[in-house]
Amino acid sequence: MAPKSGMSGCAKAAIIGGVILLVLVVAAGAFFFWGVSRFVDSVEDVASPDSCELISDEDASHAVEAEVTVESGRSIFGSVLGIIRDTRLLASAPNCFVSSEDGSYAAWISVYDGSDAAEVFAGAADIADGEVVSSTSIAGGSIQVETSPFRGPDVPGLGDEAFCTELGVVISGGVLAREGNRVVYVSMMPSGDSQDPFGGDTCARAVPLARALLARS
Repeated sequence: MAPKSGMSGCAKAAIIGGVILLVLVVAAGAFFFWGVSRFVDSVEDVASPDSCELISDEDASHAVEAEVTVESGRSIFGSVLGIIRDTRLLASAPNCFVSSEDGSYAAWISVYDGSDAAEVFAGAADIADGEVVSSTSIAGGSIQVETSPFRGPDVPGLGDEAFCTELGVVISGGVLAREGNRVVYVSMMPSGDSQDPFGGDTCARAVPLARALLARS
C-alpha cells in the first residue's frame, strides 16, 4: 500500500500552536499599545495647559492684556506649583495657575460657586481680618491667639463686594471678590523683574482677571 501523503499530526499541531502563539503575541502587542495610548491621553489631559475649566487662555490674555497660558491646578505642573499657592482664602476651591512665558505675569486663581457665596465671602473676610485660632482662659481674663490680618482696602465697582489682600508671609497677594453666587480669588506671585517683582500694586494687577472670572458666572 502506498504511504499517505500530507502533513503528519505533529506538523499540524506545530503549525496550529504557532498560529495560536502569533495571535497571542499580536493581541498582547495591541493591548500594550492601547494601554500606552490611554496612558498618554490621560497624561495629556492632566498636563494640558488648556485643561483649566475656570477660564481659557484667550479670555485670560484679553483680561490682563498679555499673552498668558492657564494651567489647571490638578495638572502635573499645577500640582508641583501648588506648594507655593496662596491658600489663605478659598483653599479648597477649584484653582488654576496663570502665567506668561517671559515670567512678567504669574497668578493663582480660585473660584467658588454656590448659593452660599455670600457666607463664603464673609468667612474669608473674617480670616483676612485676623482669625482667632485659640483662646485660653486664665485668672483675670483670657489669652487669644490670632492669625496676622492681611486684609487691604475695599475695591469699589468690582462685583458686589471685594477687597485687596496684602502679601504677608506667603509673598503673594491680590484681590477677593464676589458677584452673586460666585467668589473669586486672584493672588499675584513675584515676576522675574528683580527691580519690581510684583509689577506695581498687586491688587490693581489682579483686578482685571478677577473681573473676567466674575463675568463668567
